Amino acid sequence: MRLANDIIAIPHGHKAVRLRPSLRAAVRLHARHDLRKLARGIGEGHLGMIADIILEGTDQATGTKLINGILMQGARELGALVEPLSDFTFALLGVDRKEAEATAERVEKKPDTSDWIAPHLEQLFEIGTGWLQWSPADTWAATPTEIMIAQRGLIAKPKAVNGVKEDDQADSDPREEIDPRKVRDGLATLRALSGQA
Repeated sequence: MRLANDIIAIPHGHKAVRLRPSLRAAVRLHARHDLRKLARGIGEGHLGMIADIILEGTDQATGTKLINGILMQGARELGALVEPLSDFTFALLGVDRKEAEATAERVEKKPDTSDWIAPHLEQLFEIGTGWLQWSPADTWAATPTEIMIAQRGLIAKPKAVNGVKEDDQADSDPREEIDPRKVRDGLATLRALSGQA
């Protein structure tokens, strides 16, 4: 999961158009097409799905120009869009191509018919507006990867501020019996700090 994966550029003449896989785009495209079906639709050249992806990923004027260019170029233009639009679809879930391919292999062996995507996207909105305290507009504009990385940073902050290292946590087992001397020493330290010594 890297932020660089969120930068999706698709060719348009001699230029490239950047698409932003925002949480808003993910929710809208999932409601319209089901994100699990988008990658297949892109590969099959489903123009309606491709147009919706482009319109959700960029502004209306740029999207309309790009779609008109695709219509004029025909199938030649579609072939160049398969990989970047597939990457865009994976980014809508906050995963990169390698993660998605590994998941696809598992799903082929045991297909998952439940809709886990809608609750996942809802949870990302909850994290953005609740945990991170971003405005709804900022949360909708953020990508799933940005939300997940920001949450990871929020969780890591208290550990860093309090000097807790990952190694310290791994060494202690809550079920392990504690030496009574350590307990007495710890209580004495707490009393001294609170002025009750």
